[in-house]
Amino acid sequence: MSPLRRRGRDGQRGFTLIEVLLVVVVIGVVMGITVISLNPEDPARRLLRERDRLQAQIQYARLLAESDQIEVGIHLRAEGYEFLQFRQSDQRWLPLQDDPALKPGKAQGVDFSWRDGDAAAAQAGVGGKPRAGSQPDLMLLSSGEATPGVIRLSSLDDRRVAPLELSVTDLGDAYPSEDAPDARQ
Repeated sequence: MSPLRRRGRDGQRGFTLIEVLLVVVVIGVVMGITVISLNPEDPARRLLRERDRLQAQIQYARLLAESDQIEVGIHLRAEGYEFLQFRQSDQRWLPLQDDPALKPGKAQGVDFSWRDGDAAAAQAGVGGKPRAGSQPDLMLLSSGEATPGVIRLSSLDDRRVAPLELSVTDLGDAYPSEDAPDARQ
């Protein structure tokens, strides 16, 4: 090699391609973490996702109740809900643990509430017994009947976000309130 070229190589200082790519990857990861921490999930999108998930679980629970001939209930509580099964032997509602699709739902920043379609039914459980303890707000019976009413999902993070509702018919069908058969008139 010529002395001129050799001197050029020795005199040059720079970064290798791998070093440049490593810096770009590190910057990308840091920016991704920053964006996620500064921009949490949109509360309106979270409500929509939770409503759709709960709607699918209600439809599944309805089919389970009818096919397995069991009584299924849904107990709504702050930031979540759980599915219950009525045990005939001691006349109690117990958490439904046999089905992974109906495990307790927790939704960070979402408040669930229930408005019963029939005020008299809200005061009684299966067989007209008073509700106490972990009792369902909504029941899906093995006969194909259900407690009609409305599940309301509200954002705890941002009160400016309009609440969403899920209407449940007396046959256990669950519809977003704007799509419910009664709302179409």
